[in-house]
Amino acid sequence: MTACASVKSHALKRAIDIRLPMTVMVCAALLCATHARAEAPNACSTPTTLQVLQLMNSWRAGLASGNADRMASFYAEDASLVATKDGAPLKGRQAIRIYYGDLLPRHPDPKIVSRNITTGCNSASVNGVVFYRITGKRKGTRMLLGGRYSVDFAFRNNTWLIVNQTLAADPRKIGEPISSASASP
Repeated sequence: MTACASVKSHALKRAIDIRLPMTVMVCAALLCATHARAEAPNACSTPTTLQVLQLMNSWRAGLASGNADRMASFYAEDASLVATKDGAPLKGRQAIRIYYGDLLPRHPDPKIVSRNITTGCNSASVNGVVFYRITGKRKGTRMLLGGRYSVDFAFRNNTWLIVNQTLAADPRKIGEPISSASASP
């Protein structure tokens, strides 16, 4: 080995020896910064309109599943659900699960007529007009429910959950205007 080759080999080893620890330090610093940002209490997650629509579609798929436990999983532990215009709010995931346990055997089929989506830091709201067709109380009959609805989502523990919801499940007649039986927006 020539003296020139020996010097180049020694310089290359020394460069690798320095680069490796530097690379490890830079990666560790980036990892710590990313981890700290993810756990920061003031971290803000603002959903896109598409993400909110996906949340609503998941909720609708839950209705179609007929599974009350699945429906309850969309709600926060301290969530509030008002099922009818003049009804008392159902408080908590367990009360909401019981409500869906009674509703789902009637095969609710929601048709959203309109929607307005508002997003913010760790929150999203959807409101509009909806109609539900459900199995009637007598065999072979269907019932129409509907009116204004609202859904408030919150980002908790890296999960979007419903914290407040009004279903507007008031009995309707074909052609009845929404404003006559709707809650104030």
